[in-house]
Amino acid sequence: MSSILTNNSAMVALQTLRGINSNLETVQSEISTGKKVATAKDNAAIWAISTVMSTDVDSFNQITDSLNKGSSTVGVARAASEQVTSLLQDMKNLIVSAQEDLNADDRAKIQTDIDELKNQITSIIQASQFNGSNLLNTAGNAGITVLSWLDRDASGSVTAASITVASVDFETNLDLATVDVSSETAADASLDDIETLIQS
Repeated sequence: MSSILTNNSAMVALQTLRGINSNLETVQSEISTGKKVATAKDNAAIWAISTVMSTDVDSFNQITDSLNKGSSTVGVARAASEQVTSLLQDMKNLIVSAQEDLNADDRAKIQTDIDELKNQITSIIQASQFNGSNLLNTAGNAGITVLSWLDRDASGSVTAASITVASVDFETNLDLATVDVSSETAADASLDDIETLIQS
């Protein structure tokens, strides 16, 4: 027996409206979070996988930062070593000019210029640091270690790998004390010494 108060069309419309409202809430949630699966309640398996992937992406961002810092540190050291090489070439030019038969005053002027280049080289070596690391001076600095990648195996365990860049003691390797043009004999010896320094 059917009731006279039953309106089938209205009941169908009401059921359709409830379905639309339910779908609207889902779409609004997806829009506000930007995710189809925002919580474990939406789909536990996919949410667990996406959470692992999200943490991996954050880790990769940290690796990118680490690699950028390492690249900058090495870049500073490279630029400084190129400046040092250029100054050593300038020093070599002065030594070559001291190969002539010069008086003591001229030799003293050339030696003054060479000493100034020595001071510049020492300053560059000491100032070539980035983020507290100086790859051209081993005093208190063994080098840098940069996180380079993470690897997740099939069991889910993660291993990290690093790149190590050792520092080089430019101040010890570039013994500038031997460069002397105070006499013709000293200038001859200094020419050999400067070639060794440039190779170093």
